[in-house]
Amino acid sequence: MQHFLRTFLDIVLWRRGPQDLPASALLVWLTLAAYVLVSVVQLALLNEPGVIWFVFVIVDPLMLMAWVWLVLRVYGRSERYVQTVAAVLGTGALLGLVLYLPLQLLVTSAGSGAASSMVQFVGLLLVAVFALVTGRILKLATDSSLFTGVAVSLTYFFLINLLVGMLRGPGT
Repeated sequence: MQHFLRTFLDIVLWRRGPQDLPASALLVWLTLAAYVLVSVVQLALLNEPGVIWFVFVIVDPLMLMAWVWLVLRVYGRSERYVQTVAAVLGTGALLGLVLYLPLQLLVTSAGSGAASSMVQFVGLLLVAVFALVTGRILKLATDSSLFTGVAVSLTYFFLINLLVGMLRGPGT
């Protein structure tokens, strides 16, 4: 297990890529479980309503896995799906655990006056990290450019956030 954690960290730090993971269905299931578990902890800290829990515990992982499959299919690289989806889910769980959760705790512990600008900055930072890490994974998996990988990852980010916004309704 420590070997995989090190590999996911190396993928986040751009020293390795999805091709360095085994094509293992068990690894996909383990990374999916870790991804969902980190989401559950984040949601619990934020006291989100049930519909948001449904989106981030059920819809987000399934939609993310489908998105990766679709992108690889479009690029004719379907055989790379297992390694790529494991890399996306594993790095997502790792980033959530070591970056998103601590920053989330910092923001929520700050006072409401300071929190507004800090939340915006942290939110922008998290989007940038997600886009760069996931974008690079997709770049390597599709043999495309980093720009394309980042654009694809940002498209997914905007789609999932559009869905959350629609479910929350106007003014929230």
